[in-house]
Amino acid sequence: MHKANYASRICHSCRPNCEAKVTAVDGHYQIGIYSVRPIEYGEEITFDYNSVTESKEEYEASVCLCGSQVCRGSYLNLTGEGAFQKVLKEWHGLLDRHKLMLEACILNSVSEEDYLELGRAGLGSCLLGGLPDWVIAYTARLVRFINFERTKLPEEILKHNMEEKRKYFSDVHLDVEKSDAEVQAEGVYNQRLQNLAVTLDKVRYVMRRMFGDPKNAPPPLERLTPEETVSLLWNGDGSLVEELLQCLSPHVEEGIVDELRYKIRAHDPSGSADVLEELQRSLLWLRDEIRDLPCTYKCRNDAAADLIHIYAYTKCFFKVREYKSFVSSPVHISPLDLGAKYAEKLGDSMKEYRKSYGENYCLGQLIYWYEQTNTDPDVTLLKATRGCLSLPDVASFYAKAQKPSKHRVYGPKTVKTMVSQMLKQPQKPWAKDKIWMFKSNPGVFGSPMFDAVLNDASLDRELLQWLRSRRHVFQATWDS
Repeated sequence: MHKANYASRICHSCRPNCEAKVTAVDGHYQIGIYSVRPIEYGEEITFDYNSVTESKEEYEASVCLCGSQVCRGSYLNLTGEGAFQKVLKEWHGLLDRHKLMLEACILNSVSEEDYLELGRAGLGSCLLGGLPDWVIAYTARLVRFINFERTKLPEEILKHNMEEKRKYFSDVHLDVEKSDAEVQAEGVYNQRLQNLAVTLDKVRYVMRRMFGDPKNAPPPLERLTPEETVSLLWNGDGSLVEELLQCLSPHVEEGIVDELRYKIRAHDPSGSADVLEELQRSLLWLRDEIRDLPCTYKCRNDAAADLIHIYAYTKCFFKVREYKSFVSSPVHISPLDLGAKYAEKLGDSMKEYRKSYGENYCLGQLIYWYEQTNTDPDVTLLKATRGCLSLPDVASFYAKAQKPSKHRVYGPKTVKTMVSQMLKQPQKPWAKDKIWMFKSNPGVFGSPMFDAVLNDASLDRELLQWLRSRRHVFQATWDS
């Protein structure tokens, strides 16, 4: 629109005579068009756009008219298709990405192998220069996933395409479909790298505005030490135990709360030879103490005990270091910048826009590096972590409302659903319409599901066995 030359008029073909290569020259990206076979006089110059889109509307409009025998029917592929996303969903979920980020933040250095991996993907100093080491280390880990996905995708795409085409055609050519699957996988690979490059560009801009020099941006994740974990759960200001006692006070006799507080001090794991092991024993003791207290529909001690049990089997907690928020400089946009369909909405005049960047924008954008349509990735990230990475608030189980509600359900079915999700869908957020609530800004994250991803292991068997087998001590009106 603003800097195009005649090469912008080169059309797509599913059997092209040229290919496009992106290179960096003097710090600027450039696209070169190279022939892949002899081009006859008068033959139209074409290349395979080999691109994917996240917009279904754009995909449906991208009808290919190349007329070649191997025409795919469209010059774009839709990244939302199940086959294109299958490897991403199975191998690169929310917890997987946090594992990569936490590793990069703890290491905060770049190995020679990292630079070689990045170089082979075409990501060099033009893109990475000036970024902090933890970002580059995280980027190298993402590139390893992108390469892994590239090897897995053709098979998934082929399987998907064969199933779809056999619904409508009796004669499907396997060799042609294999070739198409390779082309589509290559398109996804290129799109992943492009989205990664755009993400790094966004993050660099935000870091420059916040810190002056992006290299000064500290790692956003920091793993808690054993002593910090004890403070978080047992004896610190605003700890899990302190919040539990505050929630109990309106529902339980004062003497019982005082006695429980005395016992809690006696079970303080601080100073033990193995602090984390002693902390787990103390939490399991507290679990049983809370389960023995009477329940009402407003005071679900049984549910609180289950939550304490889950905390007891969480080994790794990490805190998020928030950056400063800021508002961008004004950007002036005309209807032409957004397309003809916006002309009526915007009018003919230039419009001024500013974007607000939250404290966790950089973390959110890096975690959702493969999406560029999300304007507030930090908000999306907070919602996505509920349950799977940010455990419920213990106050969820102590209601202030006077009347029972179907949202206060915590019967066998709710527990079964929770255990099933922990086991079968560990990287998905927990449902919003259940009894549990979550802090709007938790600050500290961790869960048994994240531990399993960190250690490349299954969920702790004892964690699940107790939740499945412990007796039900209370059933409220809605629980059945």
